[in-house]
Order: sequence, then C-alpha cells, then structure tokens
Amino acid sequence: MNIYLDIDGVLLDNESNAADYADEFLKAVIEKHPESTYWLTPHNRKGENHAKEVLIPHLNPETINLLDKVKSSEWKDLKTDAIDFNQDFLWFDDDLWPNELSILERHEALQNFMIVDLQKDPNTLKKLAEVIEKAKHI
Repeated sequence: MNIYLDIDGVLLDNESNAADYADEFLKAVIEKHPESTYWLTPHNRKGENHAKEVLIPHLNPETINLLDKVKSSEWKDLKTDAIDFNQDFLWFDDDLWPNELSILERHEALQNFMIVDLQKDPNTLKKLAEVIEKAKHI
C-alpha cells in the first residue's frame, strides 16, 4: 500500500510547531510501509524536495532519521498527479481541492483520502497512528 503525506496542517500544526503526535504517527506509517511512503506536499513539488529540512526543527531526532525512507513524489498542479491509482493507497492531507476531489471520485478512490483536521481534533494523529499500528492490511 502506498502512503501519501502532506506536511502543513498534518504533521505541522503551524510554521513553528509540530502537530501533537506527529512523531508517533510518522513512526507508525514509516515502520509499517518503509518502501511505499511518499511526500505529497508543496515542500516536495516540481522535482524539489524540502520536506526533511522543513520538519527537522520540529521532530524528535529518532523520527528525523526515519524521514530518509520517505520517497519524493512528482506533481506540478494537482497532488493527485502523483498518486498511483493502480495501487492501494491512503492519502493524509488537511485540504482537498475540487479538481482533486473529482479525480478521486472518477477513480472511485474517495475513501482513500484521510482528512486531517487538527483544529477540530488535535489528537487526530494519535488515533491514526493507533489504527495503522493495529491494522493488518494498512
């Protein structure tokens, strides 16, 4: 299964703080899917990958070491350009543009989009980490 990760609004609550449980969530995802976790964030776009440098000041050193396992993705305008719809996937993001919604619907993959709303529930990443750790097929 491919895992696609956004940063702002998902792993970072704001420019100066990691989201609650970001380290635990990343550890659960990367340990479960070390070969198939991808950045899907403006910090990794158009061939440039700045994801790790954005996260370094905010995460635990043990988590930073795991980030080298997360792969880059290629996209320009829509994040869905980077998704391999021929593979099972989960996409964790805090926002979904209308065009991206249409593409997910066309591929019958809307259920693969995991909305992360840290304002509504600051414990979202903790809950998601627990689900990932316990799930057999995720």
